[in-house]
Amino acid sequence: MRRSFFLLCIALVVLGVGALQAQESQKPAISVTSAGKVTAKADLAIVFMTVRSTSPLAADALEQNNKKVQVLKDRLTALGYKEDKVKFSGNRFAPAGGPGIFYGGGQRPTGFDVTNSVFIYLEGPELNDLQQFNTRVSGLLDELSKLGASPLDTPISRISMGGSSVVAFTVKDPSVLEKQAYQQAIENARPIADDIARHMKVQITGVESVTTRPEAQIQEQYASPLEEITYRYLASSLEEVPIRVSLVVRYSYK
Repeated sequence: MRRSFFLLCIALVVLGVGALQAQESQKPAISVTSAGKVTAKADLAIVFMTVRSTSPLAADALEQNNKKVQVLKDRLTALGYKEDKVKFSGNRFAPAGGPGIFYGGGQRPTGFDVTNSVFIYLEGPELNDLQQFNTRVSGLLDELSKLGASPLDTPISRISMGGSSVVAFTVKDPSVLEKQAYQQAIENARPIADDIARHMKVQITGVESVTTRPEAQIQEQYASPLEEITYRYLASSLEEVPIRVSLVVRYSYK
């Protein structure tokens, strides 16, 4: 009996909290969607390359590609690139000569492609001199191309609004910049809310909540190399990496 009474009390508390939250969400409020943006000079560059091998047999294509990858690793080490500055995505298998997908009923593939993407991270003083940086990157692309690697044309942003490039620039630690962008977004929202309140003939009493809007996404048919890296903000410009945020600010009023 005591156990049943205890469980009943817990259920009533949970229901009460749920009802209170529902009431809070139904309170009249003015909601404003706002954006903030700050820019910073990049302190990290990423060069995108890929290694591909094709053969009638998947095992042969894999063996060929593993040999090419090892040659690239050895060359990058000889050029002074440390292991923590080079990342390989791992081998991916796909029908030969196609986009990576075989649809039933179509012409069957006659072989296999094995690809392995490589990401090379550049940072330090060379990013302070654009001419020096471009010279190093062009030399790197030439060296790796001779060994069988190809430039990987990558969409700079996940919604493909920043164009494509073999090189992307980013900021290693954007936390301070994000705070600035959030503050800017909140400040941008208030004049809009005041204007709405004036038309409604009400008075804003405070900020009820601030919610981050999820980043716009476009469903991509094939995997993007951007999924392999951990950096969120990318640009094609060394001088300007945009840090963008979008918020929904809810204002209470009377």
